[in-house]
Amino acid sequence: MEFLTIQSDIEQVQNALAGTSKSLKSIQKGVLRIAAKGTANTIKAAIRNSDLQRRTGELQKAYTYKVKKSGDEANVFPKALTTKSRTIFPKAMTLSYGHQGPTKRAKAWFIAPRNFVQAGDAYANSGAYMDDVQKYIDKELNKYWS
Repeated sequence: MEFLTIQSDIEQVQNALAGTSKSLKSIQKGVLRIAAKGTANTIKAAIRNSDLQRRTGELQKAYTYKVKKSGDEANVFPKALTTKSRTIFPKAMTLSYGHQGPTKRAKAWFIAPRNFVQAGDAYANSGAYMDDVQKYIDKELNKYWS
């Protein structure tokens, strides 16, 4: 099963919140939650902007994120919304990465990659979520120092 795993260096955030009663684990979870939420939203935006025909929105609704209890990583992944629809993961990976059908038959087929997951990975690696992290820091500092 393919997951996007997000890990973040929170040293600057930790230094800014050093005077508060916020724990390191809580700070890590907050920063990872911001990064994972932005990554999931970027993947959903890439799905919306693709050339796929939209019927139920199942693929777009399927992408979710989860921060581990330990607070050291977050995962973004497609999750089946119902127990009957267990085919969302192969569907998501095929449409994101593409697929080449068998070439021995006369009518070989090809599904072009739409690069949903790659868009999310680029967002997570670019640090584009740092503005939201700064808002998080400011909000926490206002709670404790106001």
